[in-house]
Amino acid sequence: MYTSYLVPISCKGIVFEDGKVWLRKNERNEWELPGGKLDPGEQPAETVAREMLEELGVKVHVGRVVDNYLYTIHVSADENRGVLVASYACEFVERVGEVEHIGEAGRAEFRQFASEEIEELNMPEFYKQAIKQANYDKF
Repeated sequence: MYTSYLVPISCKGIVFEDGKVWLRKNERNEWELPGGKLDPGEQPAETVAREMLEELGVKVHVGRVVDNYLYTIHVSADENRGVLVASYACEFVERVGEVEHIGEAGRAEFRQFASEEIEELNMPEFYKQAIKQANYDKF
């Protein structure tokens, strides 16, 4: 008998502004791509566009999926069986708001990093690879 394997889906955006990529520091003191989980009835690309507007205050054109990765976060209540992280290349369109300082989970820290700084960050390797790929491919 088949049993469904259910995991949350997190849609992330790879956004370069002024030649630097935007990252968010999470509660585990890791850097990650900005983004979030799908809202009911929302398509993944819509989630990315919404999250970039909410978190970074920017409008983007959401491009192709750069990477899908099943990431297990053992200390998480809803992601200890894994979370499917879908990372999308995004083209910066325009800044329309401010970078978020208080988010759904409390204090939020967002920063921009140059490509050469990424390798030294406390960040899961799959994010580093996705950023390199998006930077290499450019729109």
